[in-house]
Formats: sequence, C-alpha cells, structure tokens
Amino acid sequence: MNYTQAHNKLEENKFSEKCILVKGNSASGKTTLAISKYMDLIENKNIKSSNILCLFMNRFQNITWTKDMIFNTTSEIRKSSYYGFIRRELSLYWPYVTQNCKEIKINILKPEFASFDATNYAMKALVTHFRKSKGFFQDITSTSSKIASDLISNINNAALSLVPFDEIGTRLYNSLEINDFLVKETYNQLDEVTMYYISKLLSNGACDYGLSFYLYNNYLLHDSRYTSINNIKYLIVDDIDEASPAEQELVFKIINKVDNAYLFYNPSGGMCSYYGANTDYFKSKLNIEYHEITLDDHFCCNDDFIKLASVIDNRAHNSYMHERISEDVPAFIDMSSQLRAEMVQKIMLKIEELLNQGLKPKDIAIICPFNDFIILYELHKKAKELNISVMETSKKDRFIDNEYLHPLIVLSVLCNDYKSIRLTNEDYKNFFSFMLRLDPIRSSLLYPFAKEGGLQDLSADIEDRVGSEAVSKYNELKQWIQSYKVKLIDRTESLGEFFRNAFSQVLARLPKVKEHIEDYIGLYESCEGFINTLDKLEFKGKSCEERFIEFIRGEGSGFYSMNEIQEMLLDNNSIVLTSPYTYLTSNLSSKVQIWTDINSNVWTPRNAGELSNSYVLKSNWNSDDMYTEKIENKNGYGILMSVVNCLLRKCKRELYIYGSEYSLSGFQQESKFADILIEILSERGETIDRGDE
Repeated sequence: MNYTQAHNKLEENKFSEKCILVKGNSASGKTTLAISKYMDLIENKNIKSSNILCLFMNRFQNITWTKDMIFNTTSEIRKSSYYGFIRRELSLYWPYVTQNCKEIKINILKPEFASFDATNYAMKALVTHFRKSKGFFQDITSTSSKIASDLISNINNAALSLVPFDEIGTRLYNSLEINDFLVKETYNQLDEVTMYYISKLLSNGACDYGLSFYLYNNYLLHDSRYTSINNIKYLIVDDIDEASPAEQELVFKIINKVDNAYLFYNPSGGMCSYYGANTDYFKSKLNIEYHEITLDDHFCCNDDFIKLASVIDNRAHNSYMHERISEDVPAFIDMSSQLRAEMVQKIMLKIEELLNQGLKPKDIAIICPFNDFIILYELHKKAKELNISVMETSKKDRFIDNEYLHPLIVLSVLCNDYKSIRLTNEDYKNFFSFMLRLDPIRSSLLYPFAKEGGLQDLSADIEDRVGSEAVSKYNELKQWIQSYKVKLIDRTESLGEFFRNAFSQVLARLPKVKEHIEDYIGLYESCEGFINTLDKLEFKGKSCEERFIEFIRGEGSGFYSMNEIQEMLLDNNSIVLTSPYTYLTSNLSSKVQIWTDINSNVWTPRNAGELSNSYVLKSNWNSDDMYTEKIENKNGYGILMSVVNCLLRKCKRELYIYGSEYSLSGFQQESKFADILIEILSERGETIDRGDE
C-alpha cells in the first residue's frame, strides 16, 4: 500500500479491530503518518488532546512531533518518550509508590531523579571503595570507571527487560562458556555492589534511569488506585519495534482500555537492543486482534540503495550468495589509507568537493561508529575555513573546556574552602587571560597572586607590566571574592546558587556571554542533580560540592538542550556528524552519507562485556543457557544488518565509504563487514582503491 492510500485509510478509521499495526521499513512514512493521525484526531475528530497518549523514542523525535503542532486547545498535551512519561507519572503518584515499596525509607512528595553523570560517578566511587576495602574484582582488568559503567548498564537493561535485579549476577555467570569458583565469586561481588547501590538510592527516595522503570512497573502500573491511564481513548506509538518489554507492558495494558491504538512498526528494526529493544517480546505480546497496514513506499533513497541493502544482507548471511547490484549504484569505497590520518584528510577533501558541487552543508551526514574527536576537530577546522558549521549530535565538550564556564570553576575554589581541590598554574593563567583580556605572557604574571583563599594584592612592578585596565579588573574581582566570603560567614549557599550569582554578577558583563546562557544552565542543572544524588548516597569524606568540582575538572560534559537541538536541526549551514544509532533515531536524512572507519569492529559492538551482557539480561533469554561466541556474532551481525538497511534507506543521492589499515590506536584492523562491501562493489565494476594490494 502506498502512503496516500494508508493515510486515507487511517483517516477514514473504518476498522473493526481496535488495534491498527502500520508496518513499514525505515523512511517509508510511518512517523509522518503517526503525526498526521494525531493531528486528525484533535483537529477533525474533536478528540481532547488529554485523551490521546503519544509515545516516541527520544528528544530528537520530540522536536519532529512538536514543530508543526499548534492547537487551539486548553487540554493537556500527552506526548513524550517512555522515560519522560514515567518520570511524570512517578512525580504525580509518588505517595502510592512509597506505600508499596518498602525499600523507600523516607517520606517525600516527589522522587529525586538522579542525573546520569552523578550515578556514574557514584557507582565508580562505590566500585573503587569495594575494591580497596574488600578486595573486590581482583581478577577484572577493567578500570573502576568501566566496571561502574557495566554495572549501571546491567541495572538499566534488567529494568527495561523486567528482569529482577537479584538475577543479574546469576544470569551473567551462567552465560559464560568457562565457569569456576573464582569467577562465581566475582559475580557475587557484582551483585553485592549493585544491590548496595540500589538500596542506598531507594532508601533515600532517589531513582536513576533504570530504577525509574523498576519502580513504575513494580509499584505503580498495577496499583488499582493508579487511574492516570484510564482516561486514554487513543494511543499512538511510533517505533514500537524499538520499545523495551517494560514499555510494551504499558502499551498493551492501555490497548485493553482504548477506543483505538495505532502502532507503527519497522519489521527490520529492533536495532537499539542495548537500550532494551526486543522485537521477539513484541511479537509474543501481539496476540490480540489487529488490522495490519503495510507501507511499500520509500521516500529518502532510490531503488539502487534498496537493492544494495538487500544484497549486503544476503551476502552477510550466506557467503555463497552472488546476487549483484547495478553498475549505476552511486556508492564509492576508498580503503587505500594506511594510517587513519590519511582517511580523515580524504574525508575533509570529499566534503569540500561536495560543497563546491553545490550541495548544502545540511545535505551531508558523516556517520562515525564511535565518538570521534579527531574527525570532529578536523571538521571544525574545515568548517571554519568554508564558513559553515558542524552539528554534532553526541555530548557537548567537557564543561572545563568551555572558556565561559571554566572561570566559574576557578571562582568557586577561590571563594570556598575546598581543601581537596588544587587548581593548577594553567587554570589560573587561563582564568586571568579570559577575565582580564590579557595575553598568555601577562596573564602568567598574575597566578602567583592567586591562592585558594582568594586573590592577593599585586606588587607595583606587576601592575606596571599588566597595565592599569587589567589591574582595575583584577581589583574588582578581588573585591567581589572578598565580599562573597564575608557574606558566607552569616549564611550558607549551595554551589548551584554560587554559580548563578557568579554568572549574573561577574560574567554577565563580558562580551558574547548571552550566547552561552544554555551552557551555564547546563552546568547549573548538572551541579544541582549531581550534588543531590551524592547527598542521597551519603558519601563521606570530601563534600559533595568538592566531588562535583573534581568531576567537572575531569570527565564532566554537558548535554544539548531541547532548544539547542532544535536550532541545530533547523540550521541549513551545518554538516551533521553523528553515530549510526543517533542518525536513525533522530528522523534525520541526507542526500549524501559518508561512512567512516568501515573496517573497524565498532560497527558491530559486542553485547558481551567483561561484566555485562545486554542480551542475557533480556526477559526471553533462558537464564541457564550459555552465551557462546557463535551467538554473539549472530546477534552482532543481525543488528548491523538492520542498521545498514536503515541507513541506506535514508541516503538520497550518494554514499561514500572510507577505511584505514590502522585504527586510531595504531592497531591493524580487519572487518568481515568491510570485506563484504568491497566484494559487492567490486563485482559491479566499481574500481576499489586498496592501495598497494
């Protein structure tokens, strides 16, 4: 069925079944149909928006769902991601949760939602503590940071898959191909640290990402007093194929109560298995009567790329298949680079060539399998040269690297008695250079006068060398710090409040500061959430504020706000730099795609880590089964083929593929996936540049 036929059928709504399943591959028009149906219900069928629940994947899709929707209604708008939905429900019905969950020991009106950064920092600190005090994880080669990441991932995956937390260690241990007593002890230790972390958060009324799903599904969804979902008459779920079992439980509970449910499903989807996607679970739940509509259109690519996706998939699963593609397929591969730096430079030259051919920056998407700081750096250089910009969809840079935020960190140390924080000479030099508008040489003259207790009087010869204007600004800073410290004698102030005051009173007078208000808000919100979480976990020793400063000076990074994401998506002058998953879950498409590092195994990330395995934490995995390398390879390639199929369906004009013999770390790399691409493209007559081979 084509898009128009499906659109008309959905508007007519003459279905005997209450559940309508709209099937279609990537870029077949599912999201557009879903939005159209939502608007039709409100504008033409006069359904109150408060009686319609829409669920989609993430913040990027929220923008797609929101940008064209202006309704003349006073009713509540109920559309969000699943996580956004349950956060709201937990906040509204928290008393029910606290009554049902005996692990919560504190009576508060709303839960404390722990930030991602805070929970990772907290878990890392716990792992470090248990390693030192109890000798845990002695046979594990990973750092405490990596172990912490694995443990948080386990909690999230278990919660999304409705697997009890106390089964995590057993499932992981049973899945190993080699078992012995010492290994079993390691997984007992994993359980102990995990349950300690969960207990501490819950007892203090706090929940992180994974615990939010756990509390909602175990203590609210099935409470007879919970009536929030009873007034939903229409349900719309976009990308149900990427939904976790936890979300699917909510969806099918609501379907029993609604007039109509519209589920939009990609049969080639389920690629976000790391985030709980489970199409097998969905198929097992879809045991109700439903009407199926299948979309045959594809709007973001030509037939050649559809064919290429099919040939790649067939060749990956059957090496004896020799179906070929047309010689006209606009896909080009260059594997001639020995060093990765060569590959990066070729990509930059290709970008310049494409722009010179008349392409707009927004028409080009660079798709990297990992967060690539080298390509990002080179791309920013090229963008500056060409007077364009870069839209990077991952985390922002570190807070400490932002010249408008770094001064706030320095000021916080100068104004507060943080015993464990020692700023470097470089910190002070950069601080004075930025705040006083001095060159590096003159700013370096001032750092001997900066102490953790404040700023000291300058000597006469230093005043002469830096100039009267800089001296005046220096003295203003010194006076502000002294006044602030006097005020602290009579009252206390949180670090977040300090950032707010310092920004408005000191930094606000600097040029271009308004352009960085979103950055400041991100720092402030990160600070508040981080400290609140650590307070709940009852950390001893250093204050939570000192721990936040320590975190910020290390790995702390910001996230793009909704406004920033929207501005980036509307910017026609920006080249997109993104990962395959973000590209596919953000409703982005482009005329030209550039795939990097094609022979890197990061294109097929492993499910199984040293202390984690998202696959064995799925609800439909037999907890007594062994997870073999054969299963790992099958799962990895299954997800890769889904990603490749969806990427090609969002490439309108040309595909350029690049790889290098050596990785970013200097290791020689090989990839079955790269070999398949080379083989297919060489068979259609395309010349493959592989250097001297």
